[in-house]
Order: sequence, then structure tokens, then C-alpha cells
Amino acid sequence: MPIEIEVVRTAAGIRNAHTRMPFRFGVITMSAAPMLTLEVEIADGQGRRARGYAADFLAFRWFDKRPERSLADNCADLLRTVETARALYLEAGRDGLATPFDLWRATHGEIERIALAEGFNRLGAAFGSSMLERAVIDALGRLAGRTLFELVRDDLLGIELGAISPELRGREVRAFLPERPLARLALRHTVGLLDPITAADVGAPVADGLPETLEDYLEVDGIHYLKVKVGGALEEDIARLEAIAAVLERRARPCRISLDGNEQYRTPDDFLGLIERIRAAPRLERFWAQVMFVEQPLDRAVALEPGAAPMLRALDKPVIIDEADGWVSAFRDAVRLGYRGTSHKNCKGIYKSLHNLALAAMHNRRVGREELFLSAEDLSNLPVVPLQADLAAVALLGIGHVERNGHHYFRGLGHLSEAEKAAALAAHPDLYERRADEVFLEVTDGMLACASLQVPGMGFAALPDIGAMTPVDDWDFASLGQEG
Repeated sequence: MPIEIEVVRTAAGIRNAHTRMPFRFGVITMSAAPMLTLEVEIADGQGRRARGYAADFLAFRWFDKRPERSLADNCADLLRTVETARALYLEAGRDGLATPFDLWRATHGEIERIALAEGFNRLGAAFGSSMLERAVIDALGRLAGRTLFELVRDDLLGIELGAISPELRGREVRAFLPERPLARLALRHTVGLLDPITAADVGAPVADGLPETLEDYLEVDGIHYLKVKVGGALEEDIARLEAIAAVLERRARPCRISLDGNEQYRTPDDFLGLIERIRAAPRLERFWAQVMFVEQPLDRAVALEPGAAPMLRALDKPVIIDEADGWVSAFRDAVRLGYRGTSHKNCKGIYKSLHNLALAAMHNRRVGREELFLSAEDLSNLPVVPLQADLAAVALLGIGHVERNGHHYFRGLGHLSEAEKAAALAAHPDLYERRADEVFLEVTDGMLACASLQVPGMGFAALPDIGAMTPVDDWDFASLGQEG
């Protein structure tokens, strides 16, 4: 039975994290990013209270890629929409108790309306909404002593799928969940646009004892899933894909690949030009055969326009949306055009992903085959809260492989205090390991063991220390040292 609560207090802090090697995606090269952590306190009708947490990078140039907006502007916009969400959740509590899902329904549209009125966008508004959504879910899990999987399965959140899509009216979320949350997930390793493929590509070695090249990661971590980014420069992309293909050819074990366009193509013909070159290149024949799906090649401004449909029909691979998935019904809109999936990211919302999972399952049962699907993608999630909450959601959704790149671009848990590292390792010994002076994500044969995420809340028993972070009002983008 759903539990009704109110949000009685919120707090937030920021911690900067610096990369060990540059990460280029789309047109931006990231060397540092701010991680926002939100704390909420909830109360139920018996006066019981609990705190919950959500955290994510303020990911510049992902939510909003307009060149006229600076990276500092991007962060400010995201902070503002979180502040809007905090105020609306607190205000909603004055009207009495509500289920977590009803709190989301009562605030999501208004968060979006305010964001649009302030010149932001719907994807960014979803970030603000999802931060409160996740922190409330985490708090309820701690209050009730239930895992994320149990909260959803046992209807403690009050999720009504029919309130989002009429065709799901009367359908219970539990009908679309796996029998139990996944205990192991395959890691889909990101190959960024600046990432060295072999040792010959390493200009200035990081030399910190961790793998640096794709070749290294394939050997050391036993990776068997890859996410390969393309940048929209045809000749450069083809040359780089051929270099990646050459490394994979020398490996006995095959890889499954997702190809990520990161909105770098303005027209369907531009992207089809790349695919035609890939299909025509003998050196890429095996590479293309291993591609599972293509992710968001078109700019979001045109991705859901009717003109995208011929491109989708022309491809022999399914195409999914990511950045274009900015509103609750976006997946349904995309499917009508011919897209075959959408990404799950916690920053877009747990309820929306559960809704999308149900839509895909309903469609697949109707047509009698696995035609629609959800992929699990990354926002450079770092331990503890962002990484573990996202893995817990992926385990809930039953998605067998997940893009992870925080282990690659950042040095383990180096952004945390020694006490936080020790707490994470003690609470989640299957997910982390200590090597020399640092704690790292443990990857064995390309897999992550994550059974320890089945704890009350959103998947983490080691809690963040908001008091040790920089208050939001005192944080300055310049403190990052990030260009742009």
C-alpha cells in the first residue's frame, strides 16, 4: 500500500571532481565538473522522519548545447531548476501528505513550465524534477526499510502508469519488472573522441597505474561491451573507427557495440553519409556487425521531426533517443517515427523510465518480438550516490549492460574523503576494491557485482556528508579550472 509523506526540509552542497584524463563528447572537452548533492527530509503521518539523497554532475553541454550559453550558464541553469523543484516540493507539503508519485505529478509540470519561462529547456527541467524525485524515493526507502526494487514492486511509491499514458491504465508496474533485481551488470566501456586506442596514440601518459588506452581496458578489465562516440567529422570518424576495429580484430572475444552520435548531425542525410561509408569499408565489416544500436545521431531540434523517419527506415540497426528524451511522452513520440528505444538515465527520472519500460513491454507483447527496449547510459556517474543509485535503477529495470565511464575518466573514489571511501568499501565490498592508496570500482571479466545495492533506499548504505561540501550559494564555476 502506498505511503504518504511530505518534504519538510532540503539542503544541498557541491563538490568539484577533476578528471585523470580529458573526456571529449560532442564539442566539449571536460577536465573537471561539479557534483551537486541534494538532501531531503521527509515525514509521514505518524511523525516518523527520514533523510534521503540524490546526486549528479551539473553536466554542462549535455542538457543544453546552445553555443551562446557558457558552461557557467549551463551550471547556473541546472542549479536554478533544482532550486525551483526544492521550493515546489516544500510548498506541496503544505497541502497535506501525498505519495511520492503524486508529489512528482503535482510538481513536474510546474517545474517544466518555470524552466521554459526562464529560457531553459524540458530536459534540464527533468533534471531538477528528478533530483527531488530520487531523494524522496531514497528517504522513503530508509523510512520503510525497503530497497528500491521493493518500493516499486510492493507499490509503496503509489505509481500510476495510467496517469502518464492512458494505454497503461490499470497496469501495475510490478508486471513489467524482472523477477528479482539484477545482481551483476556488464560494463559498457565508453570510447570518447579523445581516448587513445593503442599505446601509439598516447601523447602525454597519465602514468597513474590505471589503463589509458582502449587496448589496455579490453585486456585489464575484460570488457566485452563498448560505447563508441562519433563526432560528425566524416574522415576523422572513419579513420578512428577503423583504428578501433583493428584492435577488436586482434581480440578473440567479440564485443557488442553501441554507436553514439551525441547530436552531432544536423540532417538525416549527414548521418546516413557516415553509415554508408561504414558499410562500404571492408575494415569495418565486422565492427558494423557487432553494433547493437545507434544512439541519438540527430540534433534534438530535428530528431523527432517527420523528416527523421526515412533515415530510421534506411538503417539496419535500431536507433534510440537520448537527449531528445526531454519530456514524459517523448519515447512514445519517437516510436511513432520509427525509433526503437530510449536511454535510461537517473537524471531524466525514475518514474519516466518505469513508464518507458512498461510501454516497451506492452508493444513487444503485442507484436510478439523484442522490438522496443531501454538502454542504460551514463552521465559520468561517480561513486557513491550517483553511481550506485543509477546501478540500482538499472538492476530494477532489468537492463543487462550499462555504459560506465566514471571509472575511466576519474581516478577511483579520489574525489571523496578517506572516511567516505572506507564507508563505501565496507558497505559495498562487491562493487569496490582497494588498490594501494585508493579505492576503485571493481570490474571483473567486464562485469560489475552489485548485489550489495539491495539496501534500504536508492542503493547506497554509505551516506554523503553535505556539511563537508561547498554550499550552493558559495560555489563558483571558476573554482573548477575548467576551460569554457
